[in-house]
Amino acid sequence: MKNVAPWLAVISIVSLLCIGVSSVDADDPVKKRSKAERPNIKTPASARVTGGFAINEITQQIDALVEANLDQKQEKRNPRISDEVFVRRIYLDAIGRIPTLEETRDFLNSKSKNKREVLIDQLLDSYGYVSHQFNYWADVLRVLSRSNKIYGQTYIDFIKDSLERNQPYDQFVKALLTAEGSMVDPDNGQVGYYLRDIDMPEDNMSNTVRVFLGTRLECAQCHDHPFDVWTQRDYFEMVAFTGGMKFQNNGVMQKLDRNERKQFGELRKQSPEEFARVRRMLRVIDTGVFGGGTGLAKLPEGFMGSDGEENEIITGKTMFDRQSLVDAQIPRPRDTKQRKRKKKGAQQFIPGAKDLNSRVAYANWMTSPENPRFAITIANRLWKQALGVGLVEPVDTIDDSTEASNEPLMEYLADAMVALKFDRKAFLKAIYNSRTYQSQASRGDINDVADYGFNGPVMRRMSAEQLWDSLMALTLPNIDQRSESAYRPQDEKRTRMIEAIAQDDDLSVDDIMQLAKTGGGKFKEEMKAEIRAKTKAAAKEISGTIKKLNKGIGKARRNGNVERVKDLMLQRAEAVTKIKSSDKFGKLKRASELPSPAPLGHFLREFGQSDRQQIENANTEPAVTQVLSMMNGFIDRRISKDQNTVLMTNVLKSNRRDVIDVIYLTMLSRRPTGRELRTWVADFNRAPIEAYNDLIWMLANSNEFIFVR
Repeated sequence: MKNVAPWLAVISIVSLLCIGVSSVDADDPVKKRSKAERPNIKTPASARVTGGFAINEITQQIDALVEANLDQKQEKRNPRISDEVFVRRIYLDAIGRIPTLEETRDFLNSKSKNKREVLIDQLLDSYGYVSHQFNYWADVLRVLSRSNKIYGQTYIDFIKDSLERNQPYDQFVKALLTAEGSMVDPDNGQVGYYLRDIDMPEDNMSNTVRVFLGTRLECAQCHDHPFDVWTQRDYFEMVAFTGGMKFQNNGVMQKLDRNERKQFGELRKQSPEEFARVRRMLRVIDTGVFGGGTGLAKLPEGFMGSDGEENEIITGKTMFDRQSLVDAQIPRPRDTKQRKRKKKGAQQFIPGAKDLNSRVAYANWMTSPENPRFAITIANRLWKQALGVGLVEPVDTIDDSTEASNEPLMEYLADAMVALKFDRKAFLKAIYNSRTYQSQASRGDINDVADYGFNGPVMRRMSAEQLWDSLMALTLPNIDQRSESAYRPQDEKRTRMIEAIAQDDDLSVDDIMQLAKTGGGKFKEEMKAEIRAKTKAAAKEISGTIKKLNKGIGKARRNGNVERVKDLMLQRAEAVTKIKSSDKFGKLKRASELPSPAPLGHFLREFGQSDRQQIENANTEPAVTQVLSMMNGFIDRRISKDQNTVLMTNVLKSNRRDVIDVIYLTMLSRRPTGRELRTWVADFNRAPIEAYNDLIWMLANSNEFIFVR
């Protein structure tokens, strides 16, 4: 295998760039079919979901409705997958990484008849599920660790906490839409949803409807929608439910008396630099989401809709059913100067408007089981997660003429979601246990998504996060761990003062000055210095341990004590991986525990991780740079030539005759075929180290590794 690399490089590039396992295009419009063209499939009465339906009954109905659709198309299901394919697929789909060697062996060696169901339960209850789902929702919600001086870690923590406690989806969405309070409150991370679109309430409403109702209203922001029923007035009537919401409350300054404000004025003259630092800190503390909603909005200048005129004040009304939700009263007209006046950070400031908590009413309407698109949208999103393509594609372009590829199944899944009280885990469990999910993947091109009958899941490339996390599973042990939150106000005085502000306690100018001094750049530098000191101390300690182990390994080799060499190498691997996976180093960990998104040039971005600027902006398109990164970068440096990885540890623990089996099981969750085994045995007998590196390199760059089968 000495000269295998050049040929494999060519094969890998060609296979990654040219082989089209599926031509599903998420941007293709859904094919509109007339009633006459649609298969005449009726939802059986027994398939309708009522409260209390067991998950296994939902699973059975999913299979029955898929089977009925396939019969209508005169098609058959794909064959059932083997345990080897299932274990790899369910780990990638449920927790976003390949299984470890131990996990694969435990499952394959189990004689239990319900071992698949048991494994599904275990995975959905693990932190790996949280990690994988966070990656998905970070893409959908455009989650950023930091943007425009908005601190996003509390928002990240809120999403992870919600997933960890399995908060029902409707309650999760309601918490986002009704969020209120300061950005610096670590227990109020949900305000990050509105702060992601700070000072852009119209855009936020468009994103809300698109993400949670699967409907695009953006066109109606500037004019009546050219292809749908929505008018520009309809658009701003929806915006009205967040009317009066503001992002700065100036709460700190309002708590100061006249003399204290005078002190600030003197500070501005005496020390402009100090004054600027104080103002920056106060701005951070005062940033958040404030105001429950007035239910009022103004039509914009240059209004082009068919109903209304510019600067007209309107009341909120829901799309679909045009409900008012709150009794918003349009205030009496004021003089022109007042009417045009805008308060900084406020959405469409309207003098005389009263706070009616219209955002709460808006959230209740949005998440109601009676809302015609809320349950359908999340059911379709989760179906696509599991099967690779939605019943409606794209998932966020539902309109009155949209038809699912299996309409009875789409209706049933929406009913099931409501019956399960929006429990996403339970819903996914029903899908994962189905014969539909556990069928072989469809490998051919799908020319029309709207006609796909779901003979099996669609074969697809791993996402950037799945690929990275799978490589982490080959590198480090126990990667399904939540990292310490980056929100660490370690200065006790600073924390106390932030809490005091939130609780409306009395604050002096001296308190605020001290808070400013301990915050901002100085506070960050102190934290960085502390982290550097801890990292240096840890590195020194581990370095001493490794040097001692290296000496022992050298001595054991000279004495010909092979078992002692293996034992010491395992100890060294454990010591090295422990420090590599610690929070102090922070570079080798699951994608969900890294900054959101990863910086430009990172492996994740190279393989298509979203930049979080647009909704679901990730991609899995192949590129030459990806091939080069896999062939010449991560695999060589981090896995095949690193003696301290999980993969190397697996090899050290195995007998020499089992090495090839171990590598295949670790990377592909299957044993090699007879032909593969014969090919590699000869190479391992001749040059074991070269063969070891070649085998890992070849498998990591193969389609079998990169695709979810």
